[in-house]
Amino acid sequence: MLNSIQSFFQQHIVSEKNGSDLGEEKALHLATATLLFEMAQMDDQIDSREREAIQGLLADKFSISEELAAELIELGADKSRQAVCMQEFTRLLNDNFSQAEKRHMVKMLWEVAISDGVIDKYEDLFVRQIADLLYVRHQDFIQAKHEVVD
Repeated sequence: MLNSIQSFFQQHIVSEKNGSDLGEEKALHLATATLLFEMAQMDDQIDSREREAIQGLLADKFSISEELAAELIELGADKSRQAVCMQEFTRLLNDNFSQAEKRHMVKMLWEVAISDGVIDKYEDLFVRQIADLLYVRHQDFIQAKHEVVD
């Protein structure tokens, strides 16, 4: 598993960024993909619309192709299945994201949650928990939800 993650980033992300050292950036990509994938499976089913939403969000956020985003989703899915809790991912985001980027992460989670047309109670709870772990103010959590739902 670790080899497949390293191989993915070596082949795709590093070459796109002219070979620069991207250890921390790789981890941020994977943490984001994992949280988005975890969001999609909160209602016990991953809809194709949710997968497409995640792919588009990752491609936009990290300026990568849709194909690379799809591969990153698979790595995030593997990481999600292995994770005991989400704190390892949120800690990484807390250490590296600005408050605006954390708020954007919460908005991305809402976008995945609504992409299948329904926000399940477990999806709502998951976004709330991640927002708390990212120290996103409740007002910003609610505003992000309204921006996505409206």
